[in-house]
This record gives sequence, structure tokens and C-alpha cells, in this order.
Amino acid sequence: MLSLTPRYDQFRFHFPKEFLPKEVTEKWMTFMAKDSQVLTTPIDYLNESIKGITLPGISDLIVTQTQHSSNPVRRTINRMNTEPNQNNSTYVTNNPLDKIDRKVTVTFRMNQGLYNYFMLYETVFHRICKQHLYKDGDELVIDILGETGVVMARIYLHQCYIEGLEGLDFSYDKVERQSETFTMTLVFNNIDMEFVDEITAR
Repeated sequence: MLSLTPRYDQFRFHFPKEFLPKEVTEKWMTFMAKDSQVLTTPIDYLNESIKGITLPGISDLIVTQTQHSSNPVRRTINRMNTEPNQNNSTYVTNNPLDKIDRKVTVTFRMNQGLYNYFMLYETVFHRICKQHLYKDGDELVIDILGETGVVMARIYLHQCYIEGLEGLDFSYDKVERQSETFTMTLVFNNIDMEFVDEITAR
């Protein structure tokens, strides 16, 4: 079997319905009700605007230490049989999670009226100012799909928190409609992965 070049659009990711605070959902429901749309809930509207998600890699797994050693072959009178210092590399003893930049970046399409942007903007304020109303972080899931659209692997991000939301750039030079995007960064405390056999075995 030949190994085909992967497609990076074969994924599925969305925020759970509890992601938006109740107050934000109720407010934006009134705005959406003014126009007849296929998407009838704010969370569906937000999820439909997702363009992509960037996962972190893992790096800095090696530590280098200066060591010296003895050479039993080199035995000469009045000389120590010690080799010169050299740098030896080995794996770090840390938990590998410490070597992952535990951040994901979600890219959104900027929708007309900036509705999806301000939904997230208000969500940030609600989560910070009313922390007692929310559980300890969101559990987010990314499905990796095969060529036929079947889930091949599933990535779990545990205890996710919004770290930041990209700013807006208004300009009188932007007189034409353009395909604009913005990003939101989330941090997570743990990451896990399951492959298709483990998922279907549930």
C-alpha cells in the first residue's frame, strides 16, 4: 500500500454548547432572530466560522552535560589516565508534558457584523468576572478524519482556558470586502489521543 500525502482539511472541531455563557447566548439569539438564517443558535454560528486549529509540537527533549571519563589503556608514568571533558547528551527527566507548549490557536473567519468576534469577546469577560459560574476548564475534542470522512483518531484537550483573543484592525483603506480572519489562543493542562480501534471499542 502506498503512503499518500495527507490532507490537512480532514479534521472536525467545534466548541460544546456550554462554551458560550448563558447571558451571551441569550443576547445573541435576539440579534440572530432578526434575520432568517440556516444557523439558529449562537454556538452553531460560532462553530461554522472556524477555519482551522493549530496544535503544538514537542521540543527541547535533550539535556547536554559536561562529563569526563577515564581511559584504562593510557597508563603512563606520572600522568593521570583521565580523558578531556566532553559534552554528553541524554533525554530530560521531566514529564514530556513540560516540553509541550500547551497552547492551541483556533482561526475563525470574520463574519459580517463581527458577530462571532464579539461573542468571544464577551465570553472572555464573563469567564473572568464570573468564574464561579463555570467548571474548571473546557474539555475540547479534535477528530482526525480519513479520506472517506471516517474518524481515524481523536485528540482530547483537557481543562482548556482562553488565553487571548486577537485584536481588530480597522482602516479606511479597507473599502472592499476581504476574507479576514482572527485567532483565539487557548491553553490546556493535559492532552490525550485515541486511535480508531480504541474509539470503536467503547
